[in-house]
Amino acid sequence: MTKTRARLLVICFVGFISVLGLWSAIKPDRTMSEFENRVLASFPSFTLEKLWTGKYTEQLEDYVVDQFVNRDMWVGVKSDLERLSGKAENNNVFFGKQDYLFERFEAPMDMLDKNMNQILRFAERQQAHFDSISLLMVPNAQSIYPEYLPPHAIATDQAQPPLMAFITKQLGGTVNIVSLLQMLTEHKNEQQLYFRTDHHWTMRGAYYGYTAFAESIGISPVPLEGMQHHLLSEAFYGTYYTKANQRSTKPDRLELLDPSLPKYEVCIEGSKGCSPSFYHMEALQERDQYKVFFNGNFPIVNIRVDHQDKEKQRSIIVFKDSYANAFIPYLAQHYTHIQMIDLRYFRFQLDRYLAEHPADDILMLYSVTTMAKDDIFKWLN
Repeated sequence: MTKTRARLLVICFVGFISVLGLWSAIKPDRTMSEFENRVLASFPSFTLEKLWTGKYTEQLEDYVVDQFVNRDMWVGVKSDLERLSGKAENNNVFFGKQDYLFERFEAPMDMLDKNMNQILRFAERQQAHFDSISLLMVPNAQSIYPEYLPPHAIATDQAQPPLMAFITKQLGGTVNIVSLLQMLTEHKNEQQLYFRTDHHWTMRGAYYGYTAFAESIGISPVPLEGMQHHLLSEAFYGTYYTKANQRSTKPDRLELLDPSLPKYEVCIEGSKGCSPSFYHMEALQERDQYKVFFNGNFPIVNIRVDHQDKEKQRSIIVFKDSYANAFIPYLAQHYTHIQMIDLRYFRFQLDRYLAEHPADDILMLYSVTTMAKDDIFKWLN
C-alpha cells in the first residue's frame, strides 16, 4: 500500500468518525431505545467529587455510547455479524431451532434455599387459616423444548426440572405442589406454549398451568374449546429479542383466549377507578405488548367477579410474578374475589394484611427462575 493511499484511508476514517461524532453531538438525545427496550443514559451532571472518583467519566462514556447516532442500527449490525460468524448466543441468550430464543439459566443454591425456607415458614404459620396453600412453579421454555437448544447449550445451561424436584421434596409436606412439567410436555407439540422471543408462557401455556392447579384442589377446569380466541398482534417481540439484539428474528403472535365470565372489575390499589377488563389494549401500541395483561405489575390488584353460583362464592390470594398475568383470567371462572399480590412491590406487614383481608385459598405462582434468583420471599415473613 502506497503512502498516499494509506493517508487517504486514514483521512476517510477520521472524517467518517468525526462526522458521526458531530452528528451525535448536535442531534437531540433519546430517552428510550425501542430496539433494546431500555432507558438510555442522559448527559451526566458535573461535580468535582464525581470527577475525582471516576464516576463522571464512567457516566460520560455511557452517555456517548448510548447516544451515538443510529445506535440501534449499529447494535443490530454487530449482532447480525456475530450470528453470521456462527455464534450461537448473544448476551446469554441462545439462538435455538425453530426460531426459539432461550436464556441461559444459572442459579446459586444458597438463594433457592433461603427462598424455600421463607415459603416454608410462611406456610406453616398460615396453613390453619386457609383451605389450601399451593405452589405452582413455571419452568423455563428449554425445560419443555430441550430439543430446540443449540448443541453446546446443554453443557452450560442449568436444568430446571431437578430444581423443581428438589423444591417439591423440601416443601411438599406443607404446601400443595402443583405438578406441571408432565402436562406441558404432553401438549407441547399440539400448540405453542411459550413465546419464542420472550420468557413468558403464552395463554395456551398458562391454560395448562390453570388446569393443573384446578385439578390439584378439586376444581373442574373449563375446557379450552369453550373459550373465545382473539389474535391481538402478529408483531410481538419479547425480552429475549431485546437481549439477543437479533433483528432477523421473526416476531411472535400474541393470542388472547377469553373465558366466558359474568360482569367483573379489576381494581389496582392506589389507582383511581376500576377497569371492566383484564386487558389493556393500548399496550398493543407500545414496545412491551405483554402489558396487555393488566397493564403490567402492581403491589395489589383486586378482582371481583359477579358469580351467582354458590360453589364459586370463594376468594383466593395469588402471590405472583408476571407469569400469573396470563393465568388469572382462567382462575376468575371459579372465584368471586381474587387478590393479586406482587412481593416485588408489596411493602405492608403481611400477617396483618391477611388478617384484614381473609380468603379461602392461597396460590403462589412463580417461575422457577424467580424462585431460584430473586430475594423477594423474605417479604412473606
